[in-house]
Amino acid sequence: GDFADISGNGMRLLSESLASKDDWLPLFDESNMRSALLGGKTKAAAAVYYEDMYVDFDCCMKLVQRGMPLEGVKVWVTNEYQHSGLRDDGANIFKKIMAMAKGAINVPS
Repeated sequence: GDFADISGNGMRLLSESLASKDDWLPLFDESNMRSALLGGKTKAAAAVYYEDMYVDFDCCMKLVQRGMPLEGVKVWVTNEYQHSGLRDDGANIFKKIMAMAKGAINVPS
């Protein structure tokens, strides 16, 4: 499967544990997402690729607009990568979005 190369690192146990977890709020509930992101407890950032052939750019940007479920997410909009950005340059992309989430760097979007 997709996780064959890391299956020895407990991915199956982790995925099964997460699947059976029942003591959290619904993950995709709009009000839960907005309150988590705007309440100051949760910080989030994302890379959005202009030419991503699998993810609709306009849909992504709509979700992070004011009043939408992901309003509090800091977004790095780029055409530097395609859908495979994390595979192609994951360490650098991850460093950048983590720094954005922590407020260490500002990226206009």
